[in-house]
Amino acid sequence: MPTNRELRTGLVAASDRLREVNSPDLAAWIDKALAPRGWAALRATDPDGTAGPNLSVMLDKAARDQIVAAAEAAGTSVTDTVNEGYRSLLAGEYTPRKPVRARYGTSAEKVNLNVTPALSLRQQVEEAAGMSAAHVAADYLMRTYKAGPYAGDSAEAPPATGTVRNPQVPRTVRDQIRARAKAAGRMVTDDVNEGFQKYLAGEFTPDAPVWSDTSDVVNLRINPNDDLYVQVASAKGLRPLQVAIAYLLHKYDIDPGTSE
Repeated sequence: MPTNRELRTGLVAASDRLREVNSPDLAAWIDKALAPRGWAALRATDPDGTAGPNLSVMLDKAARDQIVAAAEAAGTSVTDTVNEGYRSLLAGEYTPRKPVRARYGTSAEKVNLNVTPALSLRQQVEEAAGMSAAHVAADYLMRTYKAGPYAGDSAEAPPATGTVRNPQVPRTVRDQIRARAKAAGRMVTDDVNEGFQKYLAGEFTPDAPVWSDTSDVVNLRINPNDDLYVQVASAKGLRPLQVAIAYLLHKYDIDPGTSE
């Protein structure tokens, strides 16, 4: 299935070619579809594209703002993108990431994004996916516009969470990690999985953390992907939780020898 960008590029090329072969009237029809909100006109003839009741999608504020801006720049609506995601799921072309509950007080600011996807699609998605239509909408929007856990070059979902692990770190370090991850709209566990992947790919070389003060040590609760954990444990080097903490310190520029 082509991406929105690939589809747009192909249609632009088709329009240009039609003009080259002296078919400007046909080219004009493609141009209408490529114009801002042109896709909405196409969807208006599709029974499954009929707007349904309002659906409130909860997102990190930064992700919401990025999605709205990206959809506007692409000349489409957020609702159309949600309908696209629903159709992709029902066609077996897309599998949403399972919901992950953030530890209380550690998630970024949440806001509503109101969309009006087709009611028939919404109902089918909830039955097929076994999760809320709002979660599927949020996941597909973040995946499409590379926001939240999908930020970066990869369109794939982050690794699944696994067994709860409790590495011990000074309280000040734990608080810094949580605060900086929250400010970045990230989950600490996703950061650890990212660190494991980079370590296994040879893109990150960790140093074992050395604390200057161990008078107030606490648990940093994480639940990294079990397969990644085993792979790191099998590699020659630091223990997995040492790699995890070393990457968090590196990612958020935290000095283990300071308390601020």
